[in-house]
Amino acid sequence: MKDFDYFVLARSVHVLAIIIWIGGVAFITTVLLPALNKMADKEQRVALFEQLEHKFALHAKLATVTAGVSGYYTRYHSRCMFQSA
Repeated sequence: MKDFDYFVLARSVHVLAIIIWIGGVAFITTVLLPALNKMADKEQRVALFEQLEHKFALHAKLATVTAGVSGYYTRYHSRCMFQSA
């Protein structure tokens, strides 16, 4: 693979990681929290939120690390590739 292919791959992975992270946050704030507020039992509400949040936390951490690494790679490579063109 050429340097440009790695650059495109890193940019694609970066965008996908951001979409996953922001999509999860949007789901929690627009769907999950309003649905939980309609539940009558407070203990059940907290238990369900913790269960679902625990599952999302792993995805959010992986997406954040992936976005950081791919973003750093993209930033470094874009400077190297296009600097002397």
